[in-house]
Amino acid sequence: MQDGSLLDAELVSELQEIMGQNFQMLVESFRRDGEQRLAAMEKALKAEDKEALRRQAHSLKGSSSNLGAVRVVDVCVALELAVSNRELANVPVLLECLKQQFRQACTALQACLA
Repeated sequence: MQDGSLLDAELVSELQEIMGQNFQMLVESFRRDGEQRLAAMEKALKAEDKEALRRQAHSLKGSSSNLGAVRVVDVCVALELAVSNRELANVPVLLECLKQQFRQACTALQACLA
């Protein structure tokens, strides 16, 4: 299906089987929610609101895990740790990486719909 390091192909396949035609709705919901969370993280970073940033990363990690977007999960974990450990110099780079991994995961999930 997809590159195993980008998506958990087994989980995605299982979700497609279970959800049938509703899988498309799940993917679209994930994309919309993720875009909102990324925007909220940008806002939190600018406001230096570490707790809001950590919460948004944690929530995106959960939804990404549920959909098998393993690289997004990995970057969310790194972002949560950086904020928790007050390593804020790393946060802008991690956030940019997260945006890129999220876009790639959404593209890969959309390709599963074809």
